[in-house]
Amino acid sequence: MKFSVGIVSLAQLVLVTQYTSTLAAQYHGYHSPYSFDCNYQHSPQWMTSIPSSTNLTHLSIPGTHDTMTSVVVSHIFQCQNNHLGAQLQAGIRYFDIRARLNNNELLIYHQDSYTQHSYLEVLTTFFNFLDANPGETILMRLKEESTPINSTIDFLTAFNYYRLNDAQTAPGCSKHFWVPPQPGPTSIPTLGDVRNKVLILQNFGSDPAEYGIKWESPLLALEDDYAIPDLYSGLDSKFQAITDSFTAAKAGIESNDGKLYLSHLSASVGVLPIEAAAGTDNGSVVGLNDRTGLWLKGGNGGRTGVVIIDFPGMGLVREVLERNY
Repeated sequence: MKFSVGIVSLAQLVLVTQYTSTLAAQYHGYHSPYSFDCNYQHSPQWMTSIPSSTNLTHLSIPGTHDTMTSVVVSHIFQCQNNHLGAQLQAGIRYFDIRARLNNNELLIYHQDSYTQHSYLEVLTTFFNFLDANPGETILMRLKEESTPINSTIDFLTAFNYYRLNDAQTAPGCSKHFWVPPQPGPTSIPTLGDVRNKVLILQNFGSDPAEYGIKWESPLLALEDDYAIPDLYSGLDSKFQAITDSFTAAKAGIESNDGKLYLSHLSASVGVLPIEAAAGTDNGSVVGLNDRTGLWLKGGNGGRTGVVIIDFPGMGLVREVLERNY
């Protein structure tokens, strides 16, 4: 195989992974030093000490992909094993929230798989966290998932009902949703602009974006190569895409290009999300979380932008956070 992490070869990495497997976090038979145990990381206020003048583009921000999928029953759709509250306490600040209209409510789905969570639950969890940690901010990709079920309203109408009219969520939305200065913002805000706020990366509705920054905006530089031909040959090319994105983020930050870089460590077509994250259950293939964690630990790259992870571990979240200091 071609992939290497700094001066660590793949063969060495396999040996390291096998040696540490008894100490590594494990889940459903998969062992991975950089996966599964982010609930042991405690960084609820890591943004609070960072100067307000710092642009969000200059931060290294851990995130999760398909954030609310910790209780779905199928390995095909499960991307997380820790709930939203644990992710927030761990220092994760980017969340991939996929809502589907069902009987005029917004419920959280991964494709057609219901996660047993609601958009109302997501918002109240966010707002409670921000009330307790006012120096923090949250980035929420809000995506309209799949087609409506038994609904008489559209997604945007439902979104605005929670924002303006629902007694449980409207006060929090008024207090905590960041409002762009005009539709279709032309720059990424500073940390001070969005402290105690939820910045929406708007993957629904109007263009230009009225409620945040459009997901397809040129302000966002996205790496999201989620289709892998197979586990044995595909992870090398995916890892190359990840490190290329990190390298671009470092260059973009140093040149102050104004873009927010988002790198997805996740893959879910051709492989199971848990396999892409943690490798094979017998340790013969090293997953993307371990490859990325060791690459960062080896001192490669610089500020990372947003790092979006399936089944994140304490060590990987910590490696991302340490880039801010």
